[in-house]
Amino acid sequence: MQSDQTAANTVDVSVVVIGRNEGTRLLDCLRSVHAAHWADLRYELIYVDSGSSDGSADHAAALGARVICVQPLRPSAALGRNAGWRAALAPLVLFLDGDTLLHPAFVHAAQQDLHGHPERAAIWGHRRERYPMQTVFNRVLDLDWVYPAGDTAFCGGDALFRRSALAEVDGFNDNLIAGEEPELCARLRQCGWRIWHIDHPMTLHDLAITRWRQYWLRAERAGHAYAEVSHRLADTPTPLWKNENKRHRLHSLALLLFIFS
Repeated sequence: MQSDQTAANTVDVSVVVIGRNEGTRLLDCLRSVHAAHWADLRYELIYVDSGSSDGSADHAAALGARVICVQPLRPSAALGRNAGWRAALAPLVLFLDGDTLLHPAFVHAAQQDLHGHPERAAIWGHRRERYPMQTVFNRVLDLDWVYPAGDTAFCGGDALFRRSALAEVDGFNDNLIAGEEPELCARLRQCGWRIWHIDHPMTLHDLAITRWRQYWLRAERAGHAYAEVSHRLADTPTPLWKNENKRHRLHSLALLLFIFS
């Protein structure tokens, strides 16, 4: 049996997929990892399950993933990602959500960028919707994923990280129910790290929102992230979303005035 040190020397990238009751979307995600263009890169696949009831853990194991199960008291992507990278053996960690498909060439492009720029903690590319024309909600949120390439304040849930950078700041904040990636990136930038967006396809995301209530709940969660993260970072060298948070408050006030007028 290999020791952890021996195993670490045989793995270049640890792929950490998180999910809960993703069904066939998870299977598609894991298969996309195996189908990627790895060439000379060696990888391991880790799936972190957050209390699924649809057999996700067993299905992931059958597809060759090392499975870790966590039981969050409330929704927490941060808890799953932390469990994954802390168990990872490779110096590079690719985070994926269980409802995404990995572009075959992204890992090679991102890995080469990291090796060429030691100051960069994370590399991310273009995430777009898998079915953008399925509903108006998918189309609107597909456009939310569009960002210019270059130096950025933060990345999303899909990104390739240096494990050493994650360890330096002790990973994600488990107390956050949303906005954990921007908050992590802010702490990394305080330590001198950079977050870089490359002009390369990265993932396709299956939003699967078909009803207004789903869209509203997602917007509510996003608003919570804006409020909490902007408050936490307000007095730090790397504040986020001050203007966005003010705008959201004005919009909320206008909505309340409209409803009760």
